[in-house]
Amino acid sequence: MNDQDVSARFGGLLALGLLLLSVLPGAMPQAEAAIQGHLGTDNADCLRCHRMETLAYRDPRTGNLVDLHVDGRQFGHSAHGELQCIDCHEGDFGQYPHPESVLGQQLDCVGCHQELHKADKRAYTFKTIDQEFALSIHAVSDSPKAEGFDCHRCHDPHAFRNSEVGQPIAEIVRAGNQLCLSCHKKIRDPHSTAHLWLPKRDKHWQSVRCLDCHTPLTDPGQPVSHQILAAKDSNFDCVSCHSKEARLLGRLYQYRSETDLAGGGWLSKAVFNEAYVVGMSRSPLLDALGLSVIGLTLLVLIAHGWGRYRAYRRLREDRS
Repeated sequence: MNDQDVSARFGGLLALGLLLLSVLPGAMPQAEAAIQGHLGTDNADCLRCHRMETLAYRDPRTGNLVDLHVDGRQFGHSAHGELQCIDCHEGDFGQYPHPESVLGQQLDCVGCHQELHKADKRAYTFKTIDQEFALSIHAVSDSPKAEGFDCHRCHDPHAFRNSEVGQPIAEIVRAGNQLCLSCHKKIRDPHSTAHLWLPKRDKHWQSVRCLDCHTPLTDPGQPVSHQILAAKDSNFDCVSCHSKEARLLGRLYQYRSETDLAGGGWLSKAVFNEAYVVGMSRSPLLDALGLSVIGLTLLVLIAHGWGRYRAYRRLREDRS
């Protein structure tokens, strides 16, 4: 069976499905009704087709299959979950097949986000992101794999969620690294030589995001840079992370630091921050024991000083 036969058969099945859904109200499954209640009527109309996991088409230019499936529940919990499909996909999508005039739209993520209320008041603007990305290896590389690289390669608009303060660090690291490793699959090979210089490679991947080493340092308060560096230009200096002034690692641990400040004040941040510093213990038992020794020493010094003061006062009173 050739590609034309597959496309014809798939188109026939899709048309039959649409006909059944339009003439048989009872054919709409409960799952779709739930999605409609959560996302609104317009989105439910789109998801009536796009929720099908097999929905795809073959790009005539590259010959690759392009996935058109959208998980309704995942989209509802994404960063764009409160939007309607037509907020981004403008045009006459009410027809099927969709007319050529609306296909192949290039969505302007930066332009849209810059128009948001108070967008220019943020310290880290989408204009900055656009400028950083223009210098990224993903933008300047002449590799065929980087051709047409855009926001959507990393940030699926139907699923992406921002990291939040209080979210477990391991969860943030896992989600961030998955974005990189979904394309750079060879890095996962245990025999890969890409990170041979890095001690305990897998341990680092569980604790640090790829971009914490593969992006330049940004100004304080900016959690990430979109200027992805080439491998040769990335950070190879262990001290950049394993030091008390670890600005590189601070971009990641600010999520935990802000939580510590909210929950236990500056002392909690200073003592119990999870960033590893060479020469310091990460054992809670040893940390507690060390703090106890320091506290006991301070109490002894204070008691000794108070006793000396009282003895001096008593001696003065006896002489007078």
